[in-house]
Amino acid sequence: MGRGAGLKHDGGTVSLSLACYHAVYDYPGGPQAVSAVFGWNPRTLGNKLNPTIKSHLLNADEVTAILELTKDPRILQALGEPVGATWTWLDDVRDELTDLDVLGSGAAVMDGANRAIQEVIKALDDGAVDRVESGKINAAIHEAQRQLTVLKKLAEQFEE
Repeated sequence: MGRGAGLKHDGGTVSLSLACYHAVYDYPGGPQAVSAVFGWNPRTLGNKLNPTIKSHLLNADEVTAILELTKDPRILQALGEPVGATWTWLDDVRDELTDLDVLGSGAAVMDGANRAIQEVIKALDDGAVDRVESGKINAAIHEAQRQLTVLKKLAEQFEE
């Protein structure tokens, strides 16, 4: 199933299988390139990513390989959000930093919280929150939590 099939990412939290779908199709060269890296059959990968084909499913090792290659945060979010886990890239927490780095991280926390609140406001505009809106709210809250984790790790470096 190619991108023409209408599976566009709406910006919200998605299932693990859809996160892998988007990660592979957004990767430069798409399924052909990802398959080439791992020596996989591109048609088989396409079938495993196709949500309408139930006889072919990605296994845990394939999901891990796709994550390692693409570094797509939607995969981590799809894994963590259902169990309340927050992740962060280790590269976001630098070893040598200044007070301004911590302040910048604090500003990112505030921006993330504001984006989450704005998603709630947009969702409630019509008096109800649908599945897509709920996914966007969850994604925005997860990103704000991730930014808080980064701030915490940065601030810990100043502890004596």
